[in-house]
Amino acid sequence: MAQLLEHLSEDVDDQAQALCGWRQRYEQLGCGRFRGTAWQLVMNHGALLRESTNRSLREQIQPPPDHLVLAIPVTVAPGSVLAGRPLGRESLVVISGQDECELVAAGALDIIALSVHRDTLTQSLAASKIEWLARAERRQHLTLAPDAASAIRTMLLAVSDEALRRVDERVDEVDEARLISATLTQAVVLAMSGDGAERREDIPRRAETRMRVVRRAIEFMRENLHNDVGVMEICAAAFASRRSLQYCFEEFLHTSPQACLRALRLNEARRHLKRHGDRPITALASSLGFSSASHFTRHYKLMFGELPSQTLRTHAHAQTQGSAPALATGAALQA
Repeated sequence: MAQLLEHLSEDVDDQAQALCGWRQRYEQLGCGRFRGTAWQLVMNHGALLRESTNRSLREQIQPPPDHLVLAIPVTVAPGSVLAGRPLGRESLVVISGQDECELVAAGALDIIALSVHRDTLTQSLAASKIEWLARAERRQHLTLAPDAASAIRTMLLAVSDEALRRVDERVDEVDEARLISATLTQAVVLAMSGDGAERREDIPRRAETRMRVVRRAIEFMRENLHNDVGVMEICAAAFASRRSLQYCFEEFLHTSPQACLRALRLNEARRHLKRHGDRPITALASSLGFSSASHFTRHYKLMFGELPSQTLRTHAHAQTQGSAPALATGAALQA
């Protein structure tokens, strides 16, 4: 069962001991009273953790043995450095218990992380993703595209919040393993899609595999026509990098993932207009993720060659005409 560990400190040496199983040494560099917090949700296969400090620090960090850590800042002061490179909100930290890492926080730092036992890596990830992680671990610090970094940060925060809400429930080891595995997989997929320094093409060689990428993506899109989803979430659902997803859609559908999602939403809107003529077009457009009724109307006309209002009139007229014979028949029977 998951164990929640929480720590509040006003001393840097005490804060350095806050994370269970970690070897850390902190030196305070900035003037002022120190305050730090830490919490860990420790499970058999790994842990979710978050730490915040309020002063400039030099930190020597070494995670638990046989663990790999993916971490990303929630907030970070300009001028912070990790492994000799600037640490910012687009930074993904990939470190293990095999090597010590040095971090200099220029001020307040809030960082969230996923720590995973190495056995879980081989059980959860395909060989290509394990190879990418090995390269990322050697670099220790990756600068991601802003949307990829934001997606990873949002995902880790959401998973942590949900896990904390369920901490008092009796969750068995199998469910905990699934949580760690699913979070790891999604984080790696998002990181790979946003890693500008990664040069290797991650496009499946087999056509059947590429088609499965498209099918998984479209299935996810259909399930989220009324939700705010972007390319990073689609990549995660399709188990593909952004480059791979784009390639597969262009190969099989001759369009982009974004254009496909818009087309699916427009088709759903057309079906709704044909069935239900009483819902305002503005409300329908908003529910399907269009920024305005005019934006929706412009794309609708481009797609179908007519305005949404014309679709409404056409099908309202067809329904009226279709009901006339039934009324006549009813009158004849009464006669």
